[in-house]
Amino acid sequence: MAGPTAKTPDDRNRFSALSPDRLALILWLGFVAASLYIHRDAIATLAFSDPDNAMRLVQVRDLIAGQSWFDTTQYRTNPGNGGLTHWSRFIDAPIVGLIQLLSLIVDPRTAERWVLAAYPPLLALPLLLVFSRILQILGDRPFVLVGLAIAATTITYLHHFAPLNIDHHNWQVLLSVVLLWLALRPASFTNGFLSAFVATIYVEISLEGFPFLGIFWALFVLDWLRDPARESRLRGFSAGMVLLPALWSLPLRGTHYVSSVFCDSFSLPYIAAAALAGAVFLIFLTAPARWTGSLARRVSIVAAAGVAFAASFSLTGAPCLAGPFGELEPLVRIFWYEPILEGRPLWEQVPARMIAYSLATAVGGAATVWACRRARGRPEAENWMRLALLILCSTILALLVIRSLAVAHAFMIPAFAALAVAFWRWGDAGPGPWRRLCGTLLLLLSMPTIDIALGFNLSLLTTRSAESGSTPVCLSRGDLALADEPPALLFSSIHIAPTLLVGTSHSVVTTGHHRNHAAINRVLSAFLAPPDAARRLVGAQNARYLVFCENELAPLARVSPRGLAAHLLERRPIDWLEPQAKLSSGGFHVYRIVDIAGKSARSSRNPPPR
Repeated sequence: MAGPTAKTPDDRNRFSALSPDRLALILWLGFVAASLYIHRDAIATLAFSDPDNAMRLVQVRDLIAGQSWFDTTQYRTNPGNGGLTHWSRFIDAPIVGLIQLLSLIVDPRTAERWVLAAYPPLLALPLLLVFSRILQILGDRPFVLVGLAIAATTITYLHHFAPLNIDHHNWQVLLSVVLLWLALRPASFTNGFLSAFVATIYVEISLEGFPFLGIFWALFVLDWLRDPARESRLRGFSAGMVLLPALWSLPLRGTHYVSSVFCDSFSLPYIAAAALAGAVFLIFLTAPARWTGSLARRVSIVAAAGVAFAASFSLTGAPCLAGPFGELEPLVRIFWYEPILEGRPLWEQVPARMIAYSLATAVGGAATVWACRRARGRPEAENWMRLALLILCSTILALLVIRSLAVAHAFMIPAFAALAVAFWRWGDAGPGPWRRLCGTLLLLLSMPTIDIALGFNLSLLTTRSAESGSTPVCLSRGDLALADEPPALLFSSIHIAPTLLVGTSHSVVTTGHHRNHAAINRVLSAFLAPPDAARRLVGAQNARYLVFCENELAPLARVSPRGLAAHLLERRPIDWLEPQAKLSSGGFHVYRIVDIAGKSARSSRNPPPR
């Protein structure tokens, strides 16, 4: 019997005409249509929901304009030095390729708009097809079809596939689900090597994937500790760890990354440590069987690989022991890094988000335990236990960094599906309408999107508003009258800087990306300082305009009521700033910076891309 739910003749008759892949295609088309309709206004005005999406477009445009493949510096940020980024060209490449391809039949701006709208939803198709294969490993046809329906409606990760979401988060979800599929397949060398192939792409895209690389590596190690006959997959994964990290870095980042220390990217310390640990496993796994015959010997090999990893990382990446954000100044950490809630633990989220995410995660966790118990004694029972371990690890990670909840909920899809099918069959088996009604209501509770909506509504009982905790968007490209002004340097609040770069030809002092922490510190210091002191800090940048969004300055004004931010929000006159009403709109404000004589400050032109 397949899956934690038993097949019935009625189920087979009902679903025999619809293949899983066909349903995945239908659901994907529905998702594309709905997402394009919902985001139609945002597409028209390029109103990005996250500054990183806007910054990704700036990087893509620079690459199309001729900037070097290995140079990801943003030269319209921090003019004179440029704004450093740690992003991978892996994400840029397909976007650039699609824009250039469509530019053969339409003008480049139209091609760009089409790609921004269509490319993120396009990635949802392989996601659903991989879910189809995972579900077929774990259960029967009704289970698979219900699971696909849940997978196609779970907003905790699908929002990354909405139009304009061109940053790397959708790829992270997709690669995580591919890793899950490979982990449930037979324990062969090929599947192990393919897992390493996918995991190293994941980490090349973002170091956020490094914990998941470790989780899957640990899963394969546990399989081998329990049964040495399963050494093939661990051998394949370890071989991949030796070969693939450097092979990915060379074409996507260049030799500089392979030989240098960058604590926020998969550079020398991480590459060397992973390769050395992989080599330790590979040496013993290719040795005579007597070397790994006993559990004690296998445990000692794991310990040796761990020591090799730790020693290598400590020797080559000592500065990285403080983490990728260890160099942040106190002001930057307090007023920029810590308020980014998606990078914070669950318990630091606003109440509405915390309750909503907790409810959906609790239901998914309970469903996982129940599904594992139901699968006992069946062929797929072991895969359910392996899935449960991955869900446990990813959920713990999500509790510490809420952004990882997208992956945790993606891993929970089979568990939600098993629970939904059980409720459906329970309600369908009853003689009266009340049982069917109860079954339907319980089925709805097994859908994570319903649980999240219920959690947000429950939060209204304890808070006055279901505030999401996200920063409101105060401007879009269509609002920028500033775009008609001659190119100048803008002293802007941090989060709107990428939108200014997308919508105008101006430069900015900094964007909210941690490698620019020194420039971020200068901007925060100026807005917190009294106007007279801020004048010197702003003047040192040679900016022509000071621009800001009210919602960005409000936290700074509360901390420093005599600072520049407070003066600007209270509309107090400042002798070196002239308000520009025609260039401002709503909560977005523009001031011209003037000197003592009332003349405009000199603007700093940024150097051309190298």
